[in-house]
Amino acid sequence: MPNGTIMKGGIMGYLEKENTLIKRNGEGKLLPVDVTLELLPDKPHIKMIPLTKGKLNELVTLPKNEDNLIREHITEPEYTEEEFGFIKPQVYGAIKMALLSLSTDTSQEDMQKSSVNAVLEEVKKKSLSQNEN
Repeated sequence: MPNGTIMKGGIMGYLEKENTLIKRNGEGKLLPVDVTLELLPDKPHIKMIPLTKGKLNELVTLPKNEDNLIREHITEPEYTEEEFGFIKPQVYGAIKMALLSLSTDTSQEDMQKSSVNAVLEEVKKKSLSQNEN
């Protein structure tokens, strides 16, 4: 298969630029996306702006800025900084998973599984290192 091609439904086609870019308006601003919070029982909707590669990297490398970064990417409903500080942990987790899922083009369920697996690996490592001491 030549470079720059992908298989789609058994037919080889070229990667289309429109399918690889985050949607922007005429002024170049990122457009919000309506997202279902799949991890909450009533599956409410929220509007959020996907994280760019730089913002995704910032979320990973600067966890102390996580709350503000997540809050700034929610367009509906809007939260003040103070309100976001009192958000229920289950809702916060669902919003974070939805934003990461949207930004990495991964399902929320897969994102949650990979997060749980990462936590379990950390617990396992700590347990093994404590047993060695």
